[in-house]
Amino acid sequence: MENTSSGDAKKHLTGQQWIERISFTLGNLGHSAFYGALSTYFIVFVTSGMFDGIPDKIANKLIGLVTGLVVIIRLAEIVIDPILGNIVDNTRSRWGKFRPWQVIGGVVSSILMIVLFSGIFGLAKVNWVLFAVVFVILFIALDVFYSLVDVSYWGMIPAISEDSRERGIFTSLGAFTGTIGWNGLSISVVPVVTYFTYLSTGKRTEGAPGWLVFGIIVSIVALLCALTVAAGTKEKHNVIRAASDEKTTIKSVFVGIIK
Repeated sequence: MENTSSGDAKKHLTGQQWIERISFTLGNLGHSAFYGALSTYFIVFVTSGMFDGIPDKIANKLIGLVTGLVVIIRLAEIVIDPILGNIVDNTRSRWGKFRPWQVIGGVVSSILMIVLFSGIFGLAKVNWVLFAVVFVILFIALDVFYSLVDVSYWGMIPAISEDSRERGIFTSLGAFTGTIGWNGLSISVVPVVTYFTYLSTGKRTEGAPGWLVFGIIVSIVALLCALTVAAGTKEKHNVIRAASDEKTTIKSVFVGIIK
């Protein structure tokens, strides 16, 4: 009888626990879609449609700049991510450490994504040198704020529950919806881009207008998912968090990594 009662108790989740599970799970759906758009399909847009109408010589220079910057940033993330993790870890607010970055990072990265998928509103056709400067600034900012969302998302799991089994469930659910977000993006990108390009130009191609709408859709989905995480989860002061309440420094982070 005791085993049955114990098993039943484990099966019954409170309303708040269901809300937290669903909210957290939805978060990585939008987050993974955003990452897929940024890491894969943005490069496709850059090489196929962003610089239409620009002389080939200049377009090739800009494509080289963009692809080179992406590679450099991916390497720099080895150093940048621990710094961003330190920023998140030292955040003190009435809303907790992690949820504020879901909102701030979600809003800023979504806006910047739309700006980049607009080709910075055609700036390259007006002044390609200015475009190059602005692009570098915006892309780095986008990557930083996206990373803040990523770090705060996975970092909040111990703040939601101190139970190891429950934390494992959150991790598994997040990974599952992340797969849905990534694969859903892969399935929808060509139809979305082609359809909205056709509506704008009458041509059945993957043109700049279609890529802009694609970027807007992904940004909105990612933002809504991030806001859902912020609104639907509750950070708790538990034993795990109490053990890590001491303020960390950037130096201590890198010392820990080296060790």
